[in-house]
This record gives sequence, C-alpha cells and structure tokens, in this order.
Amino acid sequence: MSLRNEIWEIEEALGALQDKLRELRIKVDSLEVQNARLLERLSDENIRSEGVEELTKLYDEGYHICSTYFAQSRNGEECLFCQSFLKGNM
Repeated sequence: MSLRNEIWEIEEALGALQDKLRELRIKVDSLEVQNARLLERLSDENIRSEGVEELTKLYDEGYHICSTYFAQSRNGEECLFCQSFLKGNM
C-alpha cells in the first residue's frame, strides 16, 4: 500500500471520528437540557410535598389550613374545606 493511500485512509477515519464526535456533542447537549428540566421538576415536586406535609401537621395540630379560616383554631371540629384542600380538590 502506498503512503498516499495510507494518508487517505487515515483522513477518512478521522472524518468519521469527527462526525461521531459531533453526534455525541449534540446528544450530550440534549441530555444536559433534559437533566436540568428533570432536576427542576423534582425540586418543585419536593417543595410542594414538603409544603403539604407542613399544612397537614398544622391541620393535625388543630388549625385550619383552608383559605377561609386559615390559622384559626378548629376547636376539635373537622373542616370540609381543609380536608378538600389536603385531598387536592382546591
């Protein structure tokens, strides 16, 4: 095999590697964007669930968590508004 043919084969292999590298960069960029979105959603869901846990604690301690009577004592009575809120219906 001539030296010229070897150089040509190396150039072709290098071109193929460059194409593959471009494909991988595009895929990595896409995965990074997707990862950032998923992390943001996960963070939002964790904050939301922590908030619901805190409101449930307040309700269990005897306070209203509904917008109508928020933070007022329930005096041992159940509140349909609060319960509806906890079930996600409000």
